[in-house]
Amino acid sequence: MQKKKYLENFGELKKIKENKNIIIAIGGCMMQEEHITDKLKKSYSFVDIIFGTHTLHKVPEDIYKTITKKEKIKDIIDIDGEIYEGLPVKRSNNKQASVTIMYGCNNFCSYCIVPYVRGRERSRKPEDILNEIKELAKEGFKEITLLGQNVNSYNGGNNYKFSNLLKDVEKIEGIEIIRFISPHPKDFTDDVIEVIKQSKKISKLLHVPLQAGSTNVLKAMNRKYTKEQYLNLINRIKKEIPDVVFSTDVIVGFPR
Repeated sequence: MQKKKYLENFGELKKIKENKNIIIAIGGCMMQEEHITDKLKKSYSFVDIIFGTHTLHKVPEDIYKTITKKEKIKDIIDIDGEIYEGLPVKRSNNKQASVTIMYGCNNFCSYCIVPYVRGRERSRKPEDILNEIKELAKEGFKEITLLGQNVNSYNGGNNYKFSNLLKDVEKIEGIEIIRFISPHPKDFTDDVIEVIKQSKKISKLLHVPLQAGSTNVLKAMNRKYTKEQYLNLINRIKKEIPDVVFSTDVIVGFPR
């Protein structure tokens, strides 16, 4: 239903294009689905540029081609493509910044499209992440949120894990608060709990998605843990970090 409404809204763009003679570019995860791009080309031929999540860095080039050569551009590449560093990021404020540490997902939860449109997990190099955060600290940013579809499965190579990254971010002068979202319960390991316990900067508000309170439903969701395993994790964290506060996600009405 959401996709249908999304596509229906494209029709309104045609009037804007005709009245103002503008270039229309449409991008994002959905564009990685072949049937969506086929639908756009067939029913919304006035769209000039279609790009995926992995070709954002080429949008200026695509716009230039559209202007100079009057070409219609479909710029979609393999969803397991490279990680491009150095792209400019617009920040909403000058105190808090989000830093993506990895892309894609390997979990294939039955309700989620991410692995199919963003590809398998690909972690950024530790030095690239840390250099970005150091630059943010120099610019006056105080709070950093580490982002990943499954952030605690980060793998920087050479046995450099998420816990190692948290320790190194903690060492960066000027950064006062560290957060991360969204972790997967099955990858919330004891070494990560220990780092949070010892840290003076990592927030004790932890987001740990549950999704369902039934082991049978969790199995249907392909979440790879039981209700009992989730509760055991929460109790382990509470035992080690008594002042911890939890937030979570729950899907209501999941169709088994």
